[in-house]
Amino acid sequence: MILAIETATELCGAALVHDGAVIAGRFVRERNVHSEMLLSLIDGTLSDADRTVRELDAVAVSIGPGSFTGLRIGLSTAKGLASALERPLIAVPTLDAVAESFRRQQVTEGTHRFCALIDAKREEAFYAFYTVTLDGIRRDSEYRITAKETILAEAAGRNCIMDQPPLSAESVASLAFRHNDLYSVQDHSRLEPLYLREFVPTVPRK
Repeated sequence: MILAIETATELCGAALVHDGAVIAGRFVRERNVHSEMLLSLIDGTLSDADRTVRELDAVAVSIGPGSFTGLRIGLSTAKGLASALERPLIAVPTLDAVAESFRRQQVTEGTHRFCALIDAKREEAFYAFYTVTLDGIRRDSEYRITAKETILAEAAGRNCIMDQPPLSAESVASLAFRHNDLYSVQDHSRLEPLYLREFVPTVPRK
């Protein structure tokens, strides 16, 4: 059983997957509440499934790109749980989770070209291109950040679907289960979020 944590965007959530099926999940979609809400969401998810942390086989986390603060909160929580429980840590790229959300929510047949996007502010976005079928996702590009108008032009040239599904901790959980070998981290003490952009501190106006 894997506990998955998603904090890379405005969504803050947790989900449990067991034998390939998501058995519980909770989330809130609100800015700047991740540090306050994450642990209670994890506790609620475990309670909904009538499970305890000791029953976990691994902890998965959305590793980025995304919100700098959200990523740090999610990763530090996941590291703490994995270390305390002596369980493996699974780091799922957030754009892969977006593509997985598209697969889970919108794909019933055929092959689809999809562009996963996460807003990076400053008229830019984090993005990657995927081939998506009912059976899974395949990434066709590197994870990148660039101007949104440039992404739209490239996506049009690739004939990609641009409608973005709601990101979910359930999608992180699904990928963590199905691709454990790909995303598992051997030494999570050195693991850092996938930022793609350097952090630039700002000075408060007041």
